[in-house]
Amino acid sequence: MIKAIVSDFSRVLLFPKDKSYQGSLNALHKELSEKPSYNALDFFELNVGLLDFYKSLKDRIPVYIFTSDVIQDSPEFQPYLQPVFKEVLSAKKMNTDKKTSEAYGLVASHLKLGPNEILYVDDAPENIQAAKTAGLNTFLYKDYENLLNQIREALNS
Repeated sequence: MIKAIVSDFSRVLLFPKDKSYQGSLNALHKELSEKPSYNALDFFELNVGLLDFYKSLKDRIPVYIFTSDVIQDSPEFQPYLQPVFKEVLSAKKMNTDKKTSEAYGLVASHLKLGPNEILYVDDAPENIQAAKTAGLNTFLYKDYENLLNQIREALNS
């Protein structure tokens, strides 16, 4: 039985406005944040549909973010994230790497849940594989509608 949803942030909940940009969103954020008038929402867009869906689940099941670095800490994102997520976990702050199964064991331990009680969503196949190896249920994010259907099905089974 799924008792928590854990979602990646970059390229699941946050996308660059420049659709041709293929690099790290954290690296882009760090570079841009050196500019004095930087506002993250000028360069990035939130997946508002998925945020609304996660928020609709909040009373039924806790939803968390597990991300690689710290872009999600940008103050511009807080009004969108705080009402939705029970907690935001950062691999960087936890001294781990999302490409390793140990990272997901740490997440499960932190949440005081068995790995099989967690549904993890990420856009990176290598992170999905590491989470699967740790025993988590996983969905590879490809598009919003597909993910919604998969989560609804998993929660109703």
